[in-house]
Amino acid sequence: MSSRLNSVTNKISSFRRKYYVNMFLRGSILTLTFLLAYYLLATLIEYNLWLGKEVRFALFVLFFATVAYCIYRYLRNPLVWWLSGRGIGKEESAKMIGSHFPAIQDRLVNFLQLSSATKNRGPLLEASLEQKASLFEKFAFESIVDLGENKRYLKYLAIPFLAFAAIILINQKVLTQSTDRLIHFNQEFSPQAPFRFVIENSKLISFPNEDFLLNIRLDGDAIPEATYLIIGQQRVKME
Repeated sequence: MSSRLNSVTNKISSFRRKYYVNMFLRGSILTLTFLLAYYLLATLIEYNLWLGKEVRFALFVLFFATVAYCIYRYLRNPLVWWLSGRGIGKEESAKMIGSHFPAIQDRLVNFLQLSSATKNRGPLLEASLEQKASLFEKFAFESIVDLGENKRYLKYLAIPFLAFAAIILINQKVLTQSTDRLIHFNQEFSPQAPFRFVIENSKLISFPNEDFLLNIRLDGDAIPEATYLIIGQQRVKME
């Protein structure tokens, strides 16, 4: 095959590569948008409602279902093309290219059909193909794929990303605690009290039949009006 014929084939191959790179970039942005939005929604619901094991398990499974859907919906075609080479063929690529360049139109498709249908080319046919190939030299096929168009999808990703960053700055426990509970969906969790007991005694040792003074302090955002010490079945109010 002559250098001009090789040049046309290489230009079509470059177009196909850029076509799938563009599709992968767009799919990656949309996939990240959906997954980050779902993660924020699930963690916020869990943080505020303290869901049961069954609901947390459903949210956990639904996350991976969302991952599978996004890969199938947005990343399947470029991944299949890179892994197995299956995708748009040369003629389909030529039609897409011809629709963007009116001067080419169906000539590129006809050129590919003629060059592939004839195995033993004579000098006249070879010269004709060379002449037709020269018509495509000034056209940059891959230029019809604009990777910059994917920037418009970044605004969709910016919304959950900014929300994620704001939560991290304000109260990262919203994400860390709820994520831990979602991952360990088979465990029972109870809402934490807004205060904690701090024992101030240096030693917790007493002798039989002697009084023991237990000193405690309450720290937290909300302090209860009364505290009780439970000894067996007895409930003693503390002073």
